[in-house]
Amino acid sequence: MAYRNETEMYPDVTAWLARVLGSRFPRCEVDVRDTHASSLNEYIKRNGLQRHFRSDIWQTYEIRVDITAFMVHRDRPELVFVECKVIPISLLHVSQLLGYSRVAYPLMSYLISTEGIGNAVAVLISRYDRIDILQYFWEKGKQPRSVILGKWNEQLKEVDVSSILPPGASLV
Repeated sequence: MAYRNETEMYPDVTAWLARVLGSRFPRCEVDVRDTHASSLNEYIKRNGLQRHFRSDIWQTYEIRVDITAFMVHRDRPELVFVECKVIPISLLHVSQLLGYSRVAYPLMSYLISTEGIGNAVAVLISRYDRIDILQYFWEKGKQPRSVILGKWNEQLKEVDVSSILPPGASLV
């Protein structure tokens, strides 16, 4: 059954993200939530999730992320974002998640669509090597953190790893 809207994707994507993060970070506390209905700062406050942050910076997170994972990784609190689409991923969608990621610096940030990556985005990244449009955090001595794009496989209820951009990126 095809998803009629993004909201219908959320339970499957939430379960997938919990599996992926739990597998990749087995010693971490991982709490994946559907956060789309309110701004992230309001969600954090309403649900008492302040302990997932080292400071009160979370109060500035006036962003609406579809799915957020709250995790403690190597004694550091971390976030993981997922934005879901039922239309091809466009530059507008990339810009939206890039903005959210620039605000909160999540450990990982995914933009997934049941329809895959739109032509303009795919060409810009693959042909013109513009992976810089996906980068949101630069730590000295490390690879920049980038938004990861991918096609959601509705039957398998997971991201199709062969669809992932930028080239060479992995799900975790």
